[in-house]
Amino acid sequence: MILAKYEKQPAEVKDYDIDYSEWLGPVADTVASTTAIVTSVTETVPTLEIDSIMETSTTVKLWISGGTAGVSYKVTVQMTTTGGRLDESELVFKVKDR
Repeated sequence: MILAKYEKQPAEVKDYDIDYSEWLGPVADTVASTTAIVTSVTETVPTLEIDSIMETSTTVKLWISGGTAGVSYKVTVQMTTTGGRLDESELVFKVKDR
């Protein structure tokens, strides 16, 4: 499922948060681990970078940089909880040099 769509410039380095608190609900479950993979439709080697991933008990923060102007990227995020649940979501980035 696509969570959000963003536009960014190639030189920008920004953080993007995914809040899982509503999805985790009242169950005593928390974020345990996260992986993220960048893919591009038009480039064989994506230039959008995931610089780091930080987690709290209910949120995941991705630090994103780079990208080529005119190219769109999909970041697939897989988050596993301490209770063993797995969520896979996507963020879409369109890189524009304004």
